[in-house]
Amino acid sequence: MKFETDRLILKPPAAEDIGAIVAVANDPWIAEMTLMPHPYLQRDALAWIAKAKEDWESHGHGGLAIFTRTGMAFAGAIGLKATEAPGVCSVGYWLSPAVWGRGFATEALREMLRYGFEVVGLQKIEACHVIENPASGKVMEKAGLIHATPEDLPARDGQGMVPGIVRHITADEWRATQFASTP
Repeated sequence: MKFETDRLILKPPAAEDIGAIVAVANDPWIAEMTLMPHPYLQRDALAWIAKAKEDWESHGHGGLAIFTRTGMAFAGAIGLKATEAPGVCSVGYWLSPAVWGRGFATEALREMLRYGFEVVGLQKIEACHVIENPASGKVMEKAGLIHATPEDLPARDGQGMVPGIVRHITADEWRATQFASTP
């Protein structure tokens, strides 16, 4: 399983990616802007790789490592995760601060929406971000997640909640945007 966009390659994470995953995921900015564990250890990367493999095998979607097409540098992660509601997945992502502001997150997110709606046949895709990370909300808006609802999200340490925003787009809304952008 591999996805290619204009500037990125998205593929399931592998054992050879562990060093890069841990190095990037341990950046304090990622900890500040996401709900990922921090410090992010090798065991966290191993668990993510195993979970991604399991999800792809059982659901046909899961976690993907993001690499730049130029130089194949590890840039971050993205993935679709099943929710309790049938036909609905959540998408999550994080990217290295070294590549922030280049549109990579939007590009990867658009590819996940395409895959989720066209291939998996989802009816709705949602994503969330903490209030302290409005840039992630802008990424979601650019990719088409047009509905936004304030909602408390579980804290990284599992103790309490943090203010956040949950966004979503339905398959019909996504298809309408694809039709509208076709010449």
